[in-house]
Amino acid sequence: MKPEYFEDLISLCTDISNQENKLLPLCAAENVASPFSKIPLDTFLQEKYIMGGVMEYQNHSNFVGSKKLFKIYELLSRQCNKLYGCKYADARTLSGVNAVMTLLMSLFSAGDTILISSEECGGHGSMPKICQRLGIKTIEMPYNYDLYDFDYCQINEILNSQKIEGILICLSDIIIMPQLNRINLPEDCVLIFDATQILGLIATKSLENPLKWFNNDQKFILMGATHKTLPGPTCGLIMTNNLKLAQQFDTLINPDYLRNSQLHHIFSLILTLMELEIYGEKYCNAVINNANILGNILTTYDFKVIKVPHQYTYTHQIFLSMPQNSAEKFYDRCLDYGVSINYRNKYIYKTCGLRIGTQEVSRYGWDNTQMLIIAKILRDIRDNNSFSQDISDRINILSANKQLCYTIEKEYFDIIYNALHYS
Repeated sequence: MKPEYFEDLISLCTDISNQENKLLPLCAAENVASPFSKIPLDTFLQEKYIMGGVMEYQNHSNFVGSKKLFKIYELLSRQCNKLYGCKYADARTLSGVNAVMTLLMSLFSAGDTILISSEECGGHGSMPKICQRLGIKTIEMPYNYDLYDFDYCQINEILNSQKIEGILICLSDIIIMPQLNRINLPEDCVLIFDATQILGLIATKSLENPLKWFNNDQKFILMGATHKTLPGPTCGLIMTNNLKLAQQFDTLINPDYLRNSQLHHIFSLILTLMELEIYGEKYCNAVINNANILGNILTTYDFKVIKVPHQYTYTHQIFLSMPQNSAEKFYDRCLDYGVSINYRNKYIYKTCGLRIGTQEVSRYGWDNTQMLIIAKILRDIRDNNSFSQDISDRINILSANKQLCYTIEKEYFDIIYNALHYS
């Protein structure tokens, strides 16, 4: 018997698929996971539960088979140690924001004061709202808009003169690695760096690893979502070298703040990290190279591309600065053509602009040739007030060439697939 809304479902699936196939993906917040990474997502792991933390197996109140499932946590820890050098790794939280909320609830109390990255300098807009709801007081971190980094002298003055329990840095917009080692971190102050946008770049040493800037006694946490430059499933990955600090939230995450730790996603993340171990250096070099090539070409087409010392960006993102009215029109036209891009009304863009990311287009093996085509498409979208079929055709031709690169060979895909599906 056919469900009542089955025809609507078919129509919706067709529309979404057609849209995705024609999309020119320049959104800095999305990426595409490989078939290898997605092997666990349709397996029995989706239905499995395991209770307790990741530091040691807890037999009490657990389920049949949980002891074997705990080895998934151990494998993730080994893989993260290899790529990030961390002593503790945890991917039980469901997303980057969920990970931040869990850490805030575990490590701080109502009435505590933390420094926080402001939305104007690229900070995640939800963080002040979450802190307010939890009763945590916030102070915006001073920022140097000429250097595109924080004002560490002023930050250290605040830490010196006031009782600050924590620092929360969550940057959605980031073209240079913040030099967090310049923060004089007090002994009892927790520094959480949400590196969602650049976790892949850190893993492959394309950017410095901030875990190396802090000793094992300092309360530093590197965390983030795992679906940007780290092209995996949606998880919240939490890492630290301070095991005493980890003990404060390890057994609170599960079972107190969530129950189902989504083991299929965690296993998928492990496969993504293994893929990144082999192909990540080439992939991330391509991401950063493409971003700077695109930035340079767009500059020759009279786009105002924001530049940091020596190049346009050290990440997957480039910033286009535009007057608000022009930015809104350009953004709307991009949407009409199926070009995924982010509108930004933040001071870091010199009041307003657009954010472009090259992490997904680089996954398809695109290089200088495609960056030139993209730049011309963006130029022509900007310069044409009416819809152009020629522009649309060029986008469709380019978007038809989406063949995933930097992924595991079929031989190894088959081994893992068969082991999870047919054993």
